[in-house]
Amino acid sequence: MFDQLKSKKIDVAISKGNSPRECVLKSIETLGGISKFINEGDQVFIKFNVTIPGGFPINTNPEVIGAIISSCKKAGARKILLGSFPLKRIPLKVIFDYLGIQEYFESLGAQLVYLDNSDIFCKDPIKPEELKKIKDASFLKIPVNDTEYLFPKIILDSDKLIIVNQVNVNPLFNCNLSLMNSYSNIPPIHQEIVKDSHTTQEYVSHDKYRKDLVSQILDVFTIKKPDLVINDTFYILEGAGPYIYKDSNLLKPGFIIAGENGGAVDLITLTTLNIDIDKNELIIEARKRNINIPALSSIKVLGEKIGEITTDIQLCVSNLKDIRVRNFELNTGKYCSGCFKQAYHLLNLMKTYMVKDLKYNVYNSFLIGENPTEPENLSNIILFGDCSINSTVNHKFRKIVNIVKQDIKKKKENKKSKEKQIKEPVTKKEKPNKKILELPGCPPRVFDCIKLVLKYYGKKNVPNLNLLSKINNLWVSGKSSKNLKMWEAL
Repeated sequence: MFDQLKSKKIDVAISKGNSPRECVLKSIETLGGISKFINEGDQVFIKFNVTIPGGFPINTNPEVIGAIISSCKKAGARKILLGSFPLKRIPLKVIFDYLGIQEYFESLGAQLVYLDNSDIFCKDPIKPEELKKIKDASFLKIPVNDTEYLFPKIILDSDKLIIVNQVNVNPLFNCNLSLMNSYSNIPPIHQEIVKDSHTTQEYVSHDKYRKDLVSQILDVFTIKKPDLVINDTFYILEGAGPYIYKDSNLLKPGFIIAGENGGAVDLITLTTLNIDIDKNELIIEARKRNINIPALSSIKVLGEKIGEITTDIQLCVSNLKDIRVRNFELNTGKYCSGCFKQAYHLLNLMKTYMVKDLKYNVYNSFLIGENPTEPENLSNIILFGDCSINSTVNHKFRKIVNIVKQDIKKKKENKKSKEKQIKEPVTKKEKPNKKILELPGCPPRVFDCIKLVLKYYGKKNVPNLNLLSKINNLWVSGKSSKNLKMWEAL
């Protein structure tokens, strides 16, 4: 746990410039120079964003990292390391090779670190005993609040830690803060929220997923205090993010915020983006736990004035129905933040990459949460998550009812009487509705969902989604996938 705040003011620098590099260097100088943070002979670990094989602002701008590397070298750092954990199922080696950033950083005198050891497991098969030795040498179990977190030793052993955080909008917490950046210091498999013993109804109604996620993010943040935090807001993805979707928009606020206290840097970042601090769950909970989150009045802003650079950004939608996917009807029940986050990404992926696919698949329904409303059409019903699957077992859409009318028979009473029509009773026949796709999980995993959606509609019916799936498969081959499982990277 961090020490309580002292009465002295906490410096946070806001720098504006013509380029991200200029802004970073100006921020560091405004704070007193790099030697205030880095000593001669230090081993420095630079924690940045690297989630998927894509450029910035999905990942951290290499220009920003390059400026920090140059500053650390100037201060006489003995060794400069860079790293992060990516999204689950994507090895760092794949990302580094795809982006071609390893040679670039090495030319600057820094070393990319494969925190997931994918530089090893992507080569040859490894024996279980060798695997255990490598894991023991790479990670340390750190207990925080009755939970053990697997933390990379190379970060713990570094003399100084610098967090370089790319700020983008986020579906759960408005925008990505440095508090959240710290969470990817642990392997993605350990970032997952495991449902506890609560009943499904209780778990959803109390949104235990969100509470547990906030708690774990703050736990990990306290393990290793950063010595310098940089929030890169020179470019920001707004609207839909933090990845590039159809509804994403690239905004250029053109400034960078830096400081020694990560909480203070996050507070000023939220303030400059006109986001209500008092409604941010990470900030609220951090203060309850006496984590080093200062009051705004105790922060001294250096450089640019907040009032002159304040930027309004369009946040992510808070209602899934606002993600208007072509030819899709959305039926919702009560759901937790975990399902919201995963459904948010899946629906945005479908809206982005299945525009033409869905043009010819006219009737589709997407059901999420406990007891979602009944779909109007009985074709192509997608049940997202265990809640929607289990709570709709007896819903009407599960069966198709066929009305069978009997032929009208004619009966003559006598020769003189007219023909009298007699209608036989109408009969109903029920059969299971096979036009249903179940996407299991609590919450479901987006990569698994893509495969199941592709299989359900058929490759010929969704060619664009098929192309996206093939690209995803290029990232991880069959051999790499087996190694990922063995390394517990999945």
